Amino acid sequence: MLDFVFITLIFFEIILTTLCIIKIIEIEEKVKMIHNKLILTFNMILTINKQIKSTITKINKVVSFITNKKLIKISQIIKITVDIVQIIILIRSLNLSKGLKSINYKNIKKLLLIETSRRILRKILMAL
Repeated sequence: MLDFVFITLIFFEIILTTLCIIKIIEIEEKVKMIHNKLILTFNMILTINKQIKSTITKINKVVSFITNKKLIKISQIIKITVDIVQIIILIRSLNLSKGLKSINYKNIKKLLLIETSRRILRKILMAL
């Protein structure tokens, strides 16, 4: 009787090991498929990364040009010269030798329009 039990146990062990091996082989095939998919996605990610890197370098060049200190100084000089020109036009329009009648209101209106539009544009650009 004991021999019969051992023989059946050996038989069950052989069956179980073959089933385990079959399942392991199936899972190994699935792992290989997933590995191939991962390699493909990795290659896609690398190409996308290269494209993004190139666009970021272009954007960095533009930003570095905008934030260039020389460019900022040039823009400040231009602002100061525009202000000086506006003051000169205002002083020329305020010829008070003949009284209040000689004031050129058209130039004052132009100066006010230019100054308000400049301030509005500056606020809009700062808000962005």
